[in-house]
Amino acid sequence: MGQHPFEPIDIRFEVLIGLLLVVNTLSFGVGFAGPWGDVDFTRGVLGLIGLTLLYRAWYARTFGFHGLIPALHLWSKPHRSTSRILLASIATLMLSWLIGNSMLQSLFAEPTSLILTVSGMLMMLMAIYARLVFVSGLSDEEE
Repeated sequence: MGQHPFEPIDIRFEVLIGLLLVVNTLSFGVGFAGPWGDVDFTRGVLGLIGLTLLYRAWYARTFGFHGLIPALHLWSKPHRSTSRILLASIATLMLSWLIGNSMLQSLFAEPTSLILTVSGMLMMLMAIYARLVFVSGLSDEEE
């Protein structure tokens, strides 16, 4: 690890690879059977890795360093951010429902809707928690 953790990070590689892996999860994607003998499962695992890379790139761009958990003290505009996260979680849940209950279901792997639902619920939980901390005074002022 030669880079200082707070220096600007070039995220183009992570975004490119992440997008390629996520697009590869569609029904026309390519894959290999792997040790479990299922091409769709392999494409799904690679898609999750792609989502992780995209999340890491977003985090690095937003906060200026690599990490996984967006600590509340790092937020610059918390009131606006909580609203955006809440709207994004609702949009993710709606997309999950659309993928799981429409003609789009044939284009995606079977667990896509489940993964989107879990992601949307986690985003909603984060938005509600942040709103409670910043708006209702749930935060501990001594820390």
